[in-house]
Formats: sequence, C-alpha cells, structure tokens
Amino acid sequence: MLRGPLKLTLCALLSFVVSPLANSQEISFAPCALTGSGGNGNLHAECATWQRPLDPAKPNDEKIELFIAKLKSTSNTPAEDAFTIINGGPGGSSIDMMIQFAPLLSAFTRERDVLVIDQRGTGRSSRLTCEGIADDPESYDPEKVPELIQACLARLPFDPNFFTTSAAVEDLEAMRAELGYSQLSIYGVSYGTRVAQHFMRRYPNSARAVIIDGVVPPTEVLGSQIAVHSQEALDKVFAQCAEKPECADAFGDVKASFEFVSTKLREAPIPMTLPHPVTGITTELELGHPHLVAWLRFSLYAPETTALIPVILNEAVKHQSYTPIASNALRMLHNITTSMAYGMHNAVVCTEDAPFYASEEVDFDALSATYIGREMYDTLSALCVEWPRGYMHDSMKQPLQSAVPTLVLSGENDPITPPAWGEAVMPGLSNAIHIIAPGQGHGTIGRGCMPKLIEAFVEDPDPNQIDSACIERLQPFPFFVDLLGPKP
Repeated sequence: MLRGPLKLTLCALLSFVVSPLANSQEISFAPCALTGSGGNGNLHAECATWQRPLDPAKPNDEKIELFIAKLKSTSNTPAEDAFTIINGGPGGSSIDMMIQFAPLLSAFTRERDVLVIDQRGTGRSSRLTCEGIADDPESYDPEKVPELIQACLARLPFDPNFFTTSAAVEDLEAMRAELGYSQLSIYGVSYGTRVAQHFMRRYPNSARAVIIDGVVPPTEVLGSQIAVHSQEALDKVFAQCAEKPECADAFGDVKASFEFVSTKLREAPIPMTLPHPVTGITTELELGHPHLVAWLRFSLYAPETTALIPVILNEAVKHQSYTPIASNALRMLHNITTSMAYGMHNAVVCTEDAPFYASEEVDFDALSATYIGREMYDTLSALCVEWPRGYMHDSMKQPLQSAVPTLVLSGENDPITPPAWGEAVMPGLSNAIHIIAPGQGHGTIGRGCMPKLIEAFVEDPDPNQIDSACIERLQPFPFFVDLLGPKP
C-alpha cells in the first residue's frame, strides 16, 4: 500500500525485480487512488485495466475492459502466490470490498501481493446496470418486470450472456497466468463462494488455499429460499429478546409488535416527509409493507443492525413513530442500489439459479407465511422468463469434490446462507474445516479474531492447524433498550 511519496529504494528495486508482474506483457499497473461506491472509503493502490474477450471462446472478437487493483507485498521476497477476494451479490464490486477491508488486507501484504479484480459486469469492469430493476419495493411486482427487463436489455452495452460465473473464473485464471503468479489464495463471501468453489473445480492446481464465508453450495439455487431463511433468522430475534430480561422488560412481545406493524402497513401505506438519511434531501415517501420487508431483511445481515429491531418496532407501536423504519429502509435501499450491478446480477441468477427452480420442491405455503412472502420468488421467476440464459459450464451445479485446503466459515444467525449450507459442502472437501461464528450474521471476515484465523490459514493452509477457540468470545450484539443504545 502506498503511503506518502513513492520512494525508489534498493528494497523497492529488488521487490520489483522478483515480482511476478515482470512476466506480464499485457497488464500494466500504475499508482492509483480508489474510492468506494457512494464515496465511502479510499485506498492507495496500484491499478490496471485489461482487455478480455467478451466471449471466452472467441479471443479475437469483441473485448470488454476489466479493472484490477493490487496492494504490493512489503516483503523483499514475496510469496509466489497472490491473495484475492471475491465479493457477493451477485453484482457487488470486489474492489469496493477491498477498500472497505483495507486495514485487514494490509496484514496479508507482509508475505504476498493482494490482487483483486472486479468481476466482469461489476464495479469498474464493464459494469452492467439495470435502472428500474433493483432491490427496491417497487420491483417486487411481477407484472412490472417484463417491461423493465426489456428496457434494461435494450440499454446494455454488451451481450449479458457472458457475464456469468463460468466466464469470471476463466478471467481469474487468465489474470493469474498473465501476471505470473504460481497460484491464488482466495477469499470469497456469499455469491463469491460460488465463484471460489467453481475456480477450485476448474483450476485445482491454481488454488493454493480457499476461504469461503457464507457458503452457497454449488447444488443450491439463490432466490428460492431467501424468504424462509430470513424468517428463521427473524424468529431467532423474537426468541432471543424474550430470553433477555432487559429486552423483554423494555419491549414485551416483539413478535406481536412486528405483526401489528406488518398488518398496519399492509392495510395502507403511511404518507411521510423526512430527510433522506444519506443525501439529506427532503423526501416524500409512502411507507408501505415492502419498506418494512427491506428494512428487516437487510438488518438481519449484521448483529449491530439486528440489535435495533425490537426498539424500532416498539417506536412504531408505542409511539406511532415510523420514521426509524423509513430512515433505515431508505438508507439500506440506497446503499444496495448504488453498490450492486443489477445487469450482472440478472445474468448470473437467470443462468445459474432460476432455470433450476422447477426442479426444487418449494413449499409455497411456507414461503407465503414468511414476512417476505413469495413476491421475491415470483419476481425472480418473472424476470428470468425475459432475461436470456447465458454461458455456463456443464459442471457448475454438480457437488464439488476437492482436496484444496479450505476454510469454511458461517455466521450462526446468517439470514441468507445459514450454517447448514456450510456444512453441506463439507463431505466433498477432503482437506477442510468448518467454523461457525457465534451470534454473527452474513459474512464474518471482520468479526473478532476471524481476520487472524484467515491470515494464519493463508500463511499455512492446513485446516488441522487452525485453533478456533478464540471465536467463542464472539457474542451477539446486545439489544438496544432505547434509541440511545443497549443497557449499560
């Protein structure tokens, strides 16, 4: 990581000479300053743009531009492998995640380069956006979807058929080979675990160590079980509040409060005027049940926002104040719509997930009984009727069998990729360990001692040497007893 003026010292010259970058004729790095989506965070790194074929089978035809960022190792003799991270979504920027976790990633540069590519269609890599199709309450009406999808497809700058996981792992392997790294050590989160696992399948000799956090098993499909898993996580909140005297005394029956608010917002939206929590602009809003769904769904991802659920519901029931629900829903929807590339999201889901819905045994009664309902499932199904099915390797949905050293991580209260999904991949991984982080949600890389465990595993990728006793110190974030915070 560059800090201050660049100094060309003897050590820097030696580092440059032995760097795998010297083998590349096509990818040229230069110092850069990176800022995350929405202006969040900044990072000094080395960056490059790279031309790749749109269709991997036609290297001489149309090209797309991919963006790569690197934190150079501080070692005079860096490891021959590079460490990389892969974001989720699908549609999230891996480089934005690199910026977010820069302080953690700097530890890896003591031994090796940190090399991150924005997956094709995301972030700075020929991003595929879909205005009007986003994780927004208005998008959950299946009747609106066909028109929105056709409008989006007409505006896309590239054929979306080649913005899938199969194309992405080919990019990742080509980048490794082009830059001369012997192997990659990989961290993937959420949908990024699908990419990491498929890379292990396709290029086992190129994967030195793999960490998959919030696991999507290759045999599972995204979308059909989100509502059920999220309802299970919400039910845990109700039960945990009832078990904690400080929460139960402050709020009583939180499930009853939720049902009151849910019924009220289903019956009629509440007209509101409030400052937008991100932009500060005065905003007119018809607060409806879909906003409640958005707020709860994204709150359950992290223990800190989960801890606010009882007090915010109580504000609505006891004080008729719906501003906290509205503000949190607006903030979360703003963050997700600015950070996600929904064209790429659709390309993946409509190739690798929705086509397999018919083969699932979906309990629609159970789906309809969740607080989300079956609207998300119906919308994704309708969306993918219109969206073309893209490029996918035949092996994509097969169970993974791999001897690559693998660290499998799950959050105990993960509302979208539950620990059972982490456990489901273990039979096929002959050199792996599964660690469940107590009280945590979706994505554990920044939690407690997890950064140290991941760093130790990358330095010595032997699952049998992982001492995970430190995770027992992780706990759920204490419930807020009022808007000022938890009980002292």
